[in-house]
Amino acid sequence: MGWFKRESHDVEVQDCGFGNFNFVCTCGAHSRSGRSKDEAATKARLHQQATRRR
Repeated sequence: MGWFKRESHDVEVQDCGFGNFNFVCTCGAHSRSGRSKDEAATKARLHQQATRRR
């Protein structure tokens, strides 16, 4: 799969306001806003782990 370039995957959990959080990655991936900061952090960690397996 040489057609894609290797991108960095630095994730950040963001506060969307009204008690909602999501994560944004430097590769452009993001999650829907949810009520839990821990849930957003878990999704971010899983995203990073999935990209390492590719």
